[in-house]
Amino acid sequence: MMSLEEQFRVIFYSFAYGMFFLSTVKLIKCIKVKKTLSRFLMELLFMIFHVILFYFLLYKINGGIISFYVGLFFLLGNFFCKLFYYSDKKS
Repeated sequence: MMSLEEQFRVIFYSFAYGMFFLSTVKLIKCIKVKKTLSRFLMELLFMIFHVILFYFLLYKINGGIISFYVGLFFLLGNFFCKLFYYSDKKS
């Protein structure tokens, strides 16, 4: 069982990592690779790296306990980053 403080840290971490993940996805999309297999392998390694890094840091925070709100706040961080930082609105 996690304490309330650990839960808040996990929520903040998941939200921030969601924003970080979307930012790095935008960066990797800028890399032009002509071969389909090379692009597939690059994206596969990219995703594996992020899964390992996310879980390792989650393990450091709360022992690797995954709750339903971890994924929820990860997606919320993605949405927040896309909405406020990568929106295509021209003002």
